[in-house]
Amino acid sequence: MEDKAAENRTKTSLVSPDVLQTKDFVFSPIKPLNRIGDSGALLLAKLKTDRRKRYLVKHAFCDCAANEFVYTKLAQAMDVRMPEAKLFQISEGEKRNYFKTEYILATKYLDLIDENPSYRIIREQALNWQDYFRFRAMYDMFLEGDSFEVLLASDRYIYRVDTTDAFLYSDHILARSGINIVIGNHNVKEQIKSEMLSRSYNSRWQYMDFEGTLKKLVTRYGNECIKPFLDSFTRIQDVPKDYIDSFLNTLCYFYPDFIGDYFKLFITALQRVSYEYLRTKG
Repeated sequence: MEDKAAENRTKTSLVSPDVLQTKDFVFSPIKPLNRIGDSGALLLAKLKTDRRKRYLVKHAFCDCAANEFVYTKLAQAMDVRMPEAKLFQISEGEKRNYFKTEYILATKYLDLIDENPSYRIIREQALNWQDYFRFRAMYDMFLEGDSFEVLLASDRYIYRVDTTDAFLYSDHILARSGINIVIGNHNVKEQIKSEMLSRSYNSRWQYMDFEGTLKKLVTRYGNECIKPFLDSFTRIQDVPKDYIDSFLNTLCYFYPDFIGDYFKLFITALQRVSYEYLRTKG
């Protein structure tokens, strides 16, 4: 946190609708589905002035906030639904010892109809049922490796959740990315920065078979899945650069600045790969 504060001294004060202050909320433990998942112990945050405004809080690992915040901001620009995502800033003078890391993600708490709906239920009840196939495309596009989770909320929309395992880096890397000290002959932070920014972004998707995924979906669900699946590859190209810069600038008040550079490289490469894939469709 001290190293991040030093980076932030050269910036203007953080003002963003995507940032919440811990002092404005009360927190309590929550165990959705009566279990602790891969994101660790969770909290429920309620706004002090309006307890109906609730957020599910992830704080145990260093990758949840970055990956799910970026994923959500891109999804929103692509006009598909994920729970609204915010970042918590630990308020000055905060004495409550709730948070295991300083990287704290808050996603809007959803009241659910079904936490694991079948496609039949989605097709019959969800107002945005076509997003199911947009989500399936985005799973491959964002290089996810964990389970594909979709919820049906009480507003009759489906939402993607738990997208931490995306973008090809782990909690282990992010946990060290802000450690600006020399161990042995190397500075830990600079070593992580060099590794992340020197990756071959052009080859990230060489083993990803978008067309193979689409063919499997068509076999199972029919031709109605084709258009929404391909929509995602069009929509990612239309996400404006200034919008990307804006939410990454916010992210980099919390994470080292080079994490924002990594995401910019990743998104630019993904936009190019998406364009090339659509060209094969004629």
